[in-house]
Amino acid sequence: MADDKDRLDLVQRLAEKQKADSSKSLAERAAEKLSAASPTPAPRPAKSQEAMAAPEPTAAPNVQPAQKSAPDRSNAVGSKTKESQRSVLDFAKLKRAGYITPDSQQTHIAEEFRAIKRPLLLNAFGGGKHRIERGNVILVTSAQPHEGKTFTTINLAMSIASERDLHVLVVDTDVYRHRLEEELDLSGRDGLVDLLVDDDRELTDLFVRTDVPNLTILPVGNKHPQAPELLASQKMASLMEDIAARYPDRVIIIDSPPVLASSEANVLSLLVGQIVMVVEANRTRKANVERSLKLISNCENIHFVINKTGVDSTISPYRTYAYYDEYRKQV
Repeated sequence: MADDKDRLDLVQRLAEKQKADSSKSLAERAAEKLSAASPTPAPRPAKSQEAMAAPEPTAAPNVQPAQKSAPDRSNAVGSKTKESQRSVLDFAKLKRAGYITPDSQQTHIAEEFRAIKRPLLLNAFGGGKHRIERGNVILVTSAQPHEGKTFTTINLAMSIASERDLHVLVVDTDVYRHRLEEELDLSGRDGLVDLLVDDDRELTDLFVRTDVPNLTILPVGNKHPQAPELLASQKMASLMEDIAARYPDRVIIIDSPPVLASSEANVLSLLVGQIVMVVEANRTRKANVERSLKLISNCENIHFVINKTGVDSTISPYRTYAYYDEYRKQV
């Protein structure tokens, strides 16, 4: 039986980090942090689609992985991971939906994501002052649903996977909508939730290797009534620490639920080195961006990706909790 320390919930670790009362429940913590997220001046977004909050280097960084990761046995002879855990992506369908594919590297969207990925890779693998702790673990989220976070996740993964020396592992943690699996035709596969529920499951057995040579997916898995608690568990923290340690030369992209729609992004922000915040201009309320930043402030390296110029700050900000119900109605 695990000792008391192993049973500590990840949210309790968050409380310890912030020097708060570790005896508070998850609901109390969530309520306290939401109430504390009062409007403050929002960061000025970049003026173009591909702009990032972090400065873009004038030249592409010399990206070299720090060390070789442990062998990925998911493709080894005799492994449980065989053809059932492989996927041939429908590139024609993805291209029609605006996604980057291996044969569309000269498109405008491909060039935009080249600009987006460079600061992230510099932080993950650059030398000296540029490199940050766990910079290769990147959370992609948004303030509210329908802003394009999964679109950004897939395109960012496709763009980084086109690098010759980098492998990308996408971890889907959106336990409510499973949009990433729908876009990549991976619905119905076991994944992260099943791994957290069943101690006998092996991580590499749940990887889905795609026909993009450097791209692997860990699907979110089957729906579970306690999925949010599973993501906030010590087992989830240990799993992400294991993945980061096992694959230090890979880029690990986590597709997270929106910040204001659930508490998962707040918890997951403890486990990553960088966050990409997707902001839809002329739709996202300035106050909601500010509140989101407060809730994911555990990570100091937050970048912005906007799909249009500017953020509309004139719309009333007092409808945040509608997103919470809207997002969960499909569970």
